[in-house]
Amino acid sequence: MKSVEPAQDHPETCFECDAPVETVWHDHSFPYGVGESAVELTARIPVLVCTGCDAEALGHAAEVLMHEAVCRHHGVLNPREIREIREAHSLPRTGFAELSGLSTASLNRWEKGILIQSQANDRYLRLLESPDNVWALRRLTNELRSGQRRVSSFETSPGASSSSTNRARPEFRHVGDARSLLDLQPVFRVRAA
Repeated sequence: MKSVEPAQDHPETCFECDAPVETVWHDHSFPYGVGESAVELTARIPVLVCTGCDAEALGHAAEVLMHEAVCRHHGVLNPREIREIREAHSLPRTGFAELSGLSTASLNRWEKGILIQSQANDRYLRLLESPDNVWALRRLTNELRSGQRRVSSFETSPGASSSSTNRARPEFRHVGDARSLLDLQPVFRVRAA
């Protein structure tokens, strides 16, 4: 089965014999991974089939659906879902990157299906689905830009529960010579049982 370039996703004629082609949907199984961790995944994809010579080709739509199957296998958001999160906040990729602290290049790769995000980044993206979390992130970003520092935990967003726990952050002070702290350090000794 050949793959068709995205620009030629729906050719009207066969690349082998110039006969008309039609789209047929198949449950397509494909290997994913290598060695002992290899698995067989299945995706329902469109296959372009020649009505003259029965040649088959996969288009860009099939590749997207197979990539989504891989994302499901890993339990992470697929490129369309990532793009929808960003667009739900009416942000261009650069604005979303600036707000979230993720790189524009990484977002671009994830949204285009070039790479799959890590579990940690996937969880962060899922948190960004919530308007309350984005509101809190915007507030933090504005505070960092203005040079303000917070001593207590985050305030809740409008309408959110006011039962947030106020935890004081540890305070650090400058110590000129760390060796002077050795006298304050407790001595640990191993005792025979």
